[in-house]
This record gives sequence, C-alpha cells and structure tokens, in this order.
Amino acid sequence: MKKISFLFCLVSSLIYCQEYRDGVYRGVFVSGQETQVEVQFDLKNDKVLSSKYRTLFFKGNDFLKNKQLEKLKKQYEALLKYMNGKNVDDAIEMFYTPEKIEMAGATIRASKVRAAVKNALNSGVYKPTK
Repeated sequence: MKKISFLFCLVSSLIYCQEYRDGVYRGVFVSGQETQVEVQFDLKNDKVLSSKYRTLFFKGNDFLKNKQLEKLKKQYEALLKYMNGKNVDDAIEMFYTPEKIEMAGATIRASKVRAAVKNALNSGVYKPTK
C-alpha cells in the first residue's frame, strides 16, 4: 500500500509540476544594436495571463506610436494576445506558424516575438508574484 501511495504522489507531482516561476517576465529581441521587440507577460502555473509589447520597432519605425503602421501593429498585437490563457510553451510553438493565428498573418516577423518571449523565459522572472 505504501508503494502505491508513493507512486500516486510521484505521478501527481509530475502532472501538476510547473516549469516556470509565477510572476512578470520581460524579454527582448535585439538586432543591429537596436531593440526591435520587447515583451512583457505574466505567468501563473505556466499559463500566460496578460501580455504586451514594451517596444515594437523596425528600421526607424515605432509600430506602437506610428499611426501609418496601425495595420502591422494590430497583427503583432494579435500574435502576442494569442498567448493569453495558454500554456507558454504551446503558444511559442504556434509562433512557428503565425498564419494560423487569427488576425496575425504570415507577413509579421513572428520569429522576433518568439525570440523575445524565449529570452524572457531564459532570463527568469522579472518580478515574482507576491
């Protein structure tokens, strides 16, 4: 009976084990000495609760402030918002096929966003949950 109880506890802990610490994460993608993508997101039990861009910049254009780039900004925002409510690793995997994410499309540089999210995870929690 003790062996069965131990096995049950072991399996339960593996199922409910989270990979990342709960809290706020920040990550960047830098190219050519220029921060192009900076993301911030909250994780709880490896699920993304909220996500946003802190920087979205390319070739001198600030997508977050330039009204002429509103369409591209919305596509990038759709990509990042796709993560909300999902397991972070599953969401990252979908960034390999952004054309399957509604409103994102294949024209955006999902690899930059994916790199920024992975940088955040690799850097560790920016601000732990209290």
